[in-house]
Amino acid sequence: MSRIGPDTVAFIYVHAWNGIVRVESLDTARNIDGNPEWKHVSTVNPHVILENILRAKGKERNLIIKHLLT
Repeated sequence: MSRIGPDTVAFIYVHAWNGIVRVESLDTARNIDGNPEWKHVSTVNPHVILENILRAKGKERNLIIKHLLT
């Protein structure tokens, strides 16, 4: 398992036609940024988001995930 630095960010994209979710690093996000097939919906610190999702329960967890994708 590789170690991820504290300043790492994740770029979340949703496919414009079929809704597939894609999470990319900065390097790979550069390749799809501006592509009309992929809509950039969030830029997050993956450590913080994962911790928030794992600690949340039920409706709160669903709201966190929904917020990431809109």
